[in-house]
Amino acid sequence: MHDTDTQRRRLWRTWALLMGMTLIAMASGALHRGPLALWALALVLVASLVKAQQILSIYLNLRIAPASWRGGLLVLVGAMGLGLAAAGLLPRWIEASGATAIPASIHSTTTNNTTDRRSDRHTERHFERHNERHNERQAQEPR
Repeated sequence: MHDTDTQRRRLWRTWALLMGMTLIAMASGALHRGPLALWALALVLVASLVKAQQILSIYLNLRIAPASWRGGLLVLVGAMGLGLAAAGLLPRWIEASGATAIPASIHSTTTNNTTDRRSDRHTERHFERHNERHNERQAQEPR
């Protein structure tokens, strides 16, 4: 009985910690418009890594696994964290170096304006046809 209560409490504490880390990550992202500040990016990354470690050790019961499994999976989680950090910082490095991510010939404003106008015309035609069909159905219904 005592062992089951301890496990249940451990699961509830872990769940609360996971929810807390999720709220921290959400709050740090919600505080900014545009790209995250470095401290917010670090906060999200740390919260994510803590969550991954808790899920592995508590929910997947990795804490009783051999040290090689624990170490290997924690190294994998750390490598994923570094990859995520690099992916989050990559646009800043590109911007700081002066390079553009999309060549101007591919992404021009005239192309977007033309595409937007075509899309607007398509949407207008769609709604006109829809309204015509709706009006025809209304006219056919007995009153």
